[in-house]
Amino acid sequence: MAKNNGQTPKKDTKKKTGRWKVPVIIVLAIVLVFAGVFYDVYKLGNDNVLFLFVDEEKGNPGTVEVSSVIIFSNLRPKGSSVDIDPLSTNNTLNSLGININNSLMKTSDIKQGTEYAKEISKEQSKIDITRVVVIDSETLKELVNVVGYVPVDFTQQIIILGQERNIVAKGNVTGSMAKQIVQGKAFPIVDPTDIRNVPETSLWRVKSKIIGEISLNMLDLAEYDKQTRRDLSYKILKLYREDKIKVHNKNMTLILIDILPEGFGRIIMDFAVEIIS
Repeated sequence: MAKNNGQTPKKDTKKKTGRWKVPVIIVLAIVLVFAGVFYDVYKLGNDNVLFLFVDEEKGNPGTVEVSSVIIFSNLRPKGSSVDIDPLSTNNTLNSLGININNSLMKTSDIKQGTEYAKEISKEQSKIDITRVVVIDSETLKELVNVVGYVPVDFTQQIIILGQERNIVAKGNVTGSMAKQIVQGKAFPIVDPTDIRNVPETSLWRVKSKIIGEISLNMLDLAEYDKQTRRDLSYKILKLYREDKIKVHNKNMTLILIDILPEGFGRIIMDFAVEIIS
Protein backbone atom coordinates (compact mmCIF):
# COMPACT_ATOMS: atom_id res chain seq x y z
CA MET A 1 0.00 0.00 0.00
CA ALA A 2 1.20 3.48 -0.89
CA LYS A 3 1.84 5.74 2.04
CA ASN A 4 -0.03 9.02 2.39
CA ASN A 5 2.90 10.66 4.14
CA GLY A 6 0.46 12.81 6.10
CA GLN A 7 -0.66 14.74 3.00
CA THR A 8 -4.35 15.67 2.59
CA PRO A 9 -5.87 14.31 -0.65
CA LYS A 10 -6.58 16.98 -3.26
CA LYS A 11 -10.24 17.72 -3.89
CA ASP A 12 -11.61 17.76 -7.44
CA THR A 13 -12.25 21.47 -7.95
CA LYS A 14 -13.42 20.91 -11.52
CA LYS A 15 -16.52 19.05 -10.32
CA LYS A 16 -17.42 21.85 -7.91
CA THR A 17 -17.00 24.48 -10.61
CA GLY A 18 -19.24 22.50 -12.92
CA ARG A 19 -21.95 22.23 -10.27
CA TRP A 20 -22.45 26.00 -9.87
CA LYS A 21 -22.04 26.83 -13.56
CA VAL A 22 -25.19 24.96 -14.61
CA PRO A 23 -27.69 26.80 -12.33
CA VAL A 24 -26.04 30.16 -13.13
CA ILE A 25 -26.43 29.53 -16.87
CA ILE A 26 -30.09 28.55 -16.36
CA VAL A 27 -30.77 31.72 -14.32
CA LEU A 28 -29.03 33.90 -16.92
CA ALA A 29 -31.04 32.24 -19.71
CA ILE A 30 -34.32 32.91 -17.87
CA VAL A 31 -33.31 36.52 -17.22
CA LEU A 32 -32.45 37.03 -20.89
CA VAL A 33 -35.76 35.50 -22.02
CA PHE A 34 -37.77 37.77 -19.71
CA ALA A 35 -35.72 40.82 -20.71
CA GLY A 36 -36.43 40.05 -24.35
CA VAL A 37 -40.11 39.48 -23.64
CA PHE A 38 -40.50 42.75 -21.73
CA TYR A 39 -38.81 44.60 -24.60
CA ASP A 40 -41.20 42.86 -27.00
CA VAL A 41 -44.17 43.99 -24.91
CA TYR A 42 -43.06 47.59 -25.32
CA LYS A 43 -42.78 47.04 -29.08
CA LEU A 44 -46.24 45.43 -29.17
CA GLY A 45 -47.58 48.49 -27.37
CA ASN A 46 -46.52 50.73 -30.25
CA ASP A 47 -47.93 48.81 -33.19
CA ASN A 48 -50.29 49.78 -35.99
CA VAL A 49 -52.80 46.95 -35.93
CA LEU A 50 -55.39 45.99 -38.54
CA PHE A 51 -58.46 44.50 -36.84
CA LEU A 52 -60.71 42.29 -38.97
CA PHE A 53 -64.10 41.64 -37.35
CA VAL A 54 -65.68 38.56 -38.86
CA ASP A 55 -69.25 37.30 -39.07
CA GLU A 56 -68.57 33.62 -38.49
CA GLU A 57 -72.17 32.71 -39.37
CA LYS A 58 -71.31 33.40 -43.02
CA GLY A 59 -68.88 30.55 -43.40
CA ASN A 60 -65.58 29.38 -41.98
CA PRO A 61 -63.74 31.53 -40.98
CA GLY A 62 -66.47 33.92 -42.16
CA THR A 63 -66.67 37.20 -44.02
CA VAL A 64 -64.93 40.37 -42.84
CA GLU A 65 -67.69 42.83 -41.92
CA VAL A 66 -65.54 45.53 -40.29
CA SER A 67 -61.90 46.46 -40.98
CA SER A 68 -60.24 49.07 -38.80
CA VAL A 69 -56.66 50.18 -38.29
CA ILE A 70 -55.87 51.19 -34.70
CA ILE A 71 -52.63 52.91 -33.77
CA PHE A 72 -51.24 52.04 -30.34
CA SER A 73 -48.86 54.14 -28.29
CA ASN A 74 -47.48 52.78 -25.00
CA LEU A 75 -50.15 50.05 -24.99
CA ARG A 76 -53.00 52.55 -25.41
CA PRO A 77 -55.09 53.24 -28.52
CA LYS A 78 -54.11 56.59 -30.00
CA GLY A 79 -56.66 58.81 -31.77
CA SER A 80 -59.56 57.45 -33.81
CA SER A 81 -59.59 54.19 -35.70
CA VAL A 82 -59.13 54.33 -39.46
CA ASP A 83 -62.02 52.47 -41.03
CA ILE A 84 -61.46 50.60 -44.31
CA ASP A 85 -64.28 49.90 -46.76
CA PRO A 86 -64.78 46.11 -46.66
CA LEU A 87 -65.23 46.20 -50.45
CA SER A 88 -61.77 47.76 -50.90
CA THR A 89 -59.34 45.97 -53.17
CA ASN A 90 -56.50 46.72 -55.59
CA ASN A 91 -56.00 46.09 -59.30
CA THR A 92 -54.26 42.73 -58.88
CA LEU A 93 -56.73 41.30 -56.36
CA ASN A 94 -59.71 42.83 -58.13
CA SER A 95 -58.91 40.63 -61.13
CA LEU A 96 -59.18 37.63 -58.80
CA GLY A 97 -62.48 38.87 -57.31
CA ILE A 98 -60.88 39.44 -53.90
CA ASN A 99 -61.70 42.31 -51.56
CA ILE A 100 -61.29 42.62 -47.80
CA ASN A 101 -64.82 41.35 -47.18
CA ASN A 102 -64.14 37.97 -48.79
CA SER A 103 -60.34 37.86 -48.40
CA LEU A 104 -60.34 35.13 -45.73
CA MET A 105 -62.63 32.86 -47.74
CA LYS A 106 -61.18 33.24 -51.24
CA THR A 107 -57.73 31.95 -50.33
CA SER A 108 -56.29 28.56 -49.47
CA ASP A 109 -55.65 29.54 -45.84
CA ILE A 110 -56.46 32.34 -43.40
CA LYS A 111 -52.83 33.50 -43.27
CA GLN A 112 -52.84 34.34 -46.98
CA GLY A 113 -56.23 36.02 -46.57
CA THR A 114 -54.93 38.30 -43.83
CA GLU A 115 -51.92 39.19 -45.99
CA TYR A 116 -54.30 40.28 -48.76
CA ALA A 117 -56.38 42.34 -46.29
CA LYS A 118 -53.21 43.89 -44.89
CA GLU A 119 -51.92 44.76 -48.37
CA ILE A 120 -55.22 46.44 -49.31
CA SER A 121 -55.53 48.28 -45.99
CA LYS A 122 -51.99 49.66 -46.19
CA GLU A 123 -52.79 51.05 -49.62
CA GLN A 124 -56.14 52.52 -48.53
CA SER A 125 -55.04 53.96 -45.17
CA LYS A 126 -51.48 54.98 -46.08
CA ILE A 127 -50.45 53.50 -42.71
CA ASP A 128 -47.69 50.92 -42.30
CA ILE A 129 -49.48 48.01 -40.61
CA THR A 130 -47.46 45.85 -38.20
CA ARG A 131 -49.92 43.14 -37.25
CA VAL A 132 -53.33 41.73 -38.21
CA VAL A 133 -55.86 40.53 -35.62
CA VAL A 134 -58.96 38.52 -36.58
CA ILE A 135 -61.90 38.48 -34.14
CA ASP A 136 -65.32 36.96 -34.79
CA SER A 137 -68.55 38.43 -33.48
CA GLU A 138 -68.94 35.88 -30.67
CA THR A 139 -65.44 36.60 -29.39
CA LEU A 140 -66.13 40.35 -29.40
CA LYS A 141 -69.27 39.62 -27.41
CA GLU A 142 -67.24 37.69 -24.81
CA LEU A 143 -64.72 40.51 -24.46
CA VAL A 144 -67.37 43.21 -23.98
CA ASN A 145 -69.17 41.02 -21.43
CA VAL A 146 -66.06 41.09 -19.20
CA VAL A 147 -66.46 44.85 -18.66
CA GLY A 148 -70.28 44.75 -18.77
CA TYR A 149 -70.70 47.35 -21.50
CA VAL A 150 -68.72 49.86 -23.56
CA PRO A 151 -69.95 53.47 -23.87
CA VAL A 152 -70.18 54.94 -27.38
CA ASP A 153 -71.00 58.56 -28.19
CA PHE A 154 -70.34 60.19 -31.57
CA THR A 155 -71.96 61.94 -34.52
CA GLN A 156 -70.96 60.77 -37.98
CA GLN A 157 -71.61 62.60 -41.21
CA ILE A 158 -72.19 60.56 -44.35
CA ILE A 159 -73.21 61.68 -47.83
CA ILE A 160 -76.05 59.88 -49.63
CA LEU A 161 -76.94 60.89 -53.17
CA GLY A 162 -75.15 64.19 -52.67
CA GLN A 163 -76.97 64.98 -49.43
CA GLU A 164 -75.33 65.14 -46.02
CA ARG A 165 -76.84 63.10 -43.24
CA ASN A 166 -75.80 63.10 -39.60
CA ILE A 167 -75.82 59.73 -37.84
CA VAL A 168 -75.85 59.92 -34.05
CA ALA A 169 -74.68 56.85 -32.12
CA LYS A 170 -75.00 57.11 -28.37
CA GLY A 171 -75.42 54.53 -25.63
CA ASN A 172 -73.85 51.65 -23.73
CA VAL A 173 -73.08 48.67 -25.95
CA THR A 174 -73.34 45.23 -24.35
CA GLY A 175 -71.71 42.07 -25.70
CA SER A 176 -74.89 40.90 -27.44
CA MET A 177 -75.37 44.32 -29.03
CA ALA A 178 -71.78 44.35 -30.30
CA LYS A 179 -72.31 40.96 -31.92
CA GLN A 180 -75.49 42.17 -33.63
CA ILE A 181 -73.71 45.26 -34.95
CA VAL A 182 -70.84 43.25 -36.46
CA GLN A 183 -73.37 41.00 -38.17
CA GLY A 184 -75.39 44.01 -39.36
CA LYS A 185 -78.56 42.64 -37.74
CA ALA A 186 -79.27 45.70 -35.59
CA PHE A 187 -77.88 49.11 -34.62
CA PRO A 188 -79.45 49.52 -31.17
CA ILE A 189 -77.62 52.76 -30.24
CA VAL A 190 -78.66 54.55 -33.45
CA ASP A 191 -82.04 56.20 -33.98
CA PRO A 192 -83.74 54.04 -36.67
CA THR A 193 -84.90 57.15 -38.52
CA ASP A 194 -81.25 58.22 -38.95
CA ILE A 195 -80.39 55.14 -40.98
CA ARG A 196 -83.71 54.63 -42.73
CA ASN A 197 -83.17 54.06 -46.46
CA VAL A 198 -79.39 54.16 -46.04
CA PRO A 199 -77.96 51.81 -48.70
CA GLU A 200 -75.62 48.98 -47.69
CA THR A 201 -72.76 50.74 -49.51
CA SER A 202 -73.03 53.56 -46.96
CA LEU A 203 -74.20 51.57 -43.94
CA TRP A 204 -70.79 49.92 -43.58
CA ARG A 205 -69.43 53.31 -42.51
CA VAL A 206 -71.85 53.41 -39.59
CA LYS A 207 -71.02 49.82 -38.64
CA SER A 208 -67.27 50.37 -38.87
CA LYS A 209 -67.41 53.58 -36.88
CA ILE A 210 -69.40 51.96 -34.05
CA ILE A 211 -67.17 48.87 -33.86
CA GLY A 212 -64.09 51.07 -34.11
CA GLU A 213 -65.29 53.15 -31.15
CA ILE A 214 -66.14 50.01 -29.17
CA SER A 215 -62.63 48.66 -29.81
CA LEU A 216 -60.90 51.92 -28.89
CA ASN A 217 -62.85 52.34 -25.67
CA MET A 218 -62.70 48.68 -24.64
CA LEU A 219 -58.95 48.35 -25.25
CA ASP A 220 -58.10 51.51 -23.33
CA LEU A 221 -57.29 49.49 -20.21
CA ALA A 222 -56.06 52.54 -18.32
CA GLU A 223 -59.68 53.65 -17.96
CA TYR A 224 -60.59 50.63 -15.78
CA ASP A 225 -59.82 49.86 -12.17
CA LYS A 226 -56.96 47.41 -11.55
CA GLN A 227 -59.16 44.33 -11.13
CA THR A 228 -61.13 44.98 -14.33
CA ARG A 229 -57.89 45.57 -16.23
CA ARG A 230 -56.62 42.22 -15.00
CA ASP A 231 -59.90 40.41 -15.76
CA LEU A 232 -59.95 41.77 -19.33
CA SER A 233 -56.27 41.07 -19.95
CA TYR A 234 -56.66 37.48 -18.69
CA LYS A 235 -59.73 37.03 -20.90
CA ILE A 236 -57.76 38.28 -23.92
CA LEU A 237 -55.01 35.79 -23.02
CA LYS A 238 -57.50 32.92 -22.70
CA LEU A 239 -59.19 33.67 -26.03
CA TYR A 240 -55.81 34.06 -27.72
CA ARG A 241 -54.59 30.70 -26.44
CA GLU A 242 -57.87 29.13 -27.61
CA ASP A 243 -57.22 30.62 -31.08
CA LYS A 244 -60.42 32.67 -30.89
CA ILE A 245 -58.32 35.80 -31.25
CA LYS A 246 -56.09 35.11 -34.25
CA VAL A 247 -52.93 37.21 -34.55
CA HIS A 248 -50.82 37.19 -37.69
CA ASN A 249 -47.19 38.34 -37.89
CA LYS A 250 -46.47 37.19 -34.33
CA ASN A 251 -43.38 38.33 -32.49
CA MET A 252 -41.33 36.31 -29.97
CA THR A 253 -43.60 37.14 -27.02
CA LEU A 254 -46.78 36.01 -28.76
CA ILE A 255 -45.11 32.77 -29.84
CA LEU A 256 -43.92 32.07 -26.28
CA ILE A 257 -47.38 32.80 -24.88
CA ASP A 258 -48.68 30.22 -27.34
CA ILE A 259 -46.37 27.41 -26.30
CA LEU A 260 -45.49 28.05 -22.64
CA PRO A 261 -47.84 27.44 -19.66
CA GLU A 262 -50.67 29.92 -19.12
CA GLY A 263 -48.97 31.21 -15.97
CA PHE A 264 -46.20 32.65 -18.15
CA GLY A 265 -48.78 34.56 -20.19
CA ARG A 266 -50.37 35.90 -17.02
CA ILE A 267 -47.02 37.29 -15.89
CA ILE A 268 -46.74 39.11 -19.24
CA MET A 269 -50.30 40.43 -18.95
CA ASP A 270 -49.69 41.63 -15.39
CA PHE A 271 -46.56 43.42 -16.61
CA ALA A 272 -48.54 45.14 -19.37
CA VAL A 273 -51.26 46.17 -16.93
CA GLU A 274 -48.64 47.68 -14.63
CA ILE A 275 -47.20 49.73 -17.51
CA ILE A 276 -50.51 51.44 -18.29
CA SER A 277 -51.88 51.70 -14.74
